[in-house]
Amino acid sequence: MARKLFNQSLSNYDTLKSRALQAIDTFVDLVYILNEEMAKELRSAIVKFYKLRYFHDFTNYVITIEDMIDITEHCLTNPVEKMQEIRAQFHSVIKNFQDIRHFETVDKCLMELPDEVAVAHCMLHQAVLFNETMQESLTKIVEIKTRQHAQDINITIYDVKNCFKDFVPDFYEQLLVDTYTETCGFLRILNASTTDLVNDKWRNNEETKFPKKWTPLLMLLKDKTSMRQSLQEPIILTLFAANLTSQDIVKTLYKD
Repeated sequence: MARKLFNQSLSNYDTLKSRALQAIDTFVDLVYILNEEMAKELRSAIVKFYKLRYFHDFTNYVITIEDMIDITEHCLTNPVEKMQEIRAQFHSVIKNFQDIRHFETVDKCLMELPDEVAVAHCMLHQAVLFNETMQESLTKIVEIKTRQHAQDINITIYDVKNCFKDFVPDFYEQLLVDTYTETCGFLRILNASTTDLVNDKWRNNEETKFPKKWTPLLMLLKDKTSMRQSLQEPIILTLFAANLTSQDIVKTLYKD
């Protein structure tokens, strides 16, 4: 019975670690795709602002398009790097959190107690205690790290707007774009997923609801973005997103 309890505890422990990794991976994948969509919208807005059909003359702009591209890529780099860092950190913490039960206590049951009944009672008591201790310890780690990492990602995404405004005052007002702002639809989805992730129930034996709820949306977004990959060239994606006709694009790119 004691052996069964020990093994059951180890199995539950591994299951919790697996569920934690699955949940955070689902979250980071979702945020990555939403961030990619927001970045495309922002790049498209910049293309529109600089009137791409007059590609040959940007001399009248205070900030050249080359500078604006550098600023854009600088501000959009941090969230991507942060997501990669956070995924690696979470995986490292959860995978390396080892079973630290002290089995010498069980050995004392065998060596020091007077009869088999006392030994059996001691071993069962230790098995139950170890199970509760290990589950409680990992659950706390998962809850704390999940909240911390989800909030870090959220803050990083919201900092994109501040990054642009630090470089270019009234940047968003000029572009007339909602991307990375409070009214952005993608950010509302991100906020909802963040709330669900940090409020998920890690203290029961059921599967967490987050992957089950958000995986269908994630798969839909992955299918949608994979269809675009057939175009391959990012500049083409940006040009089409700017609502220009094929004739506009050809005239712009191949203008004498």
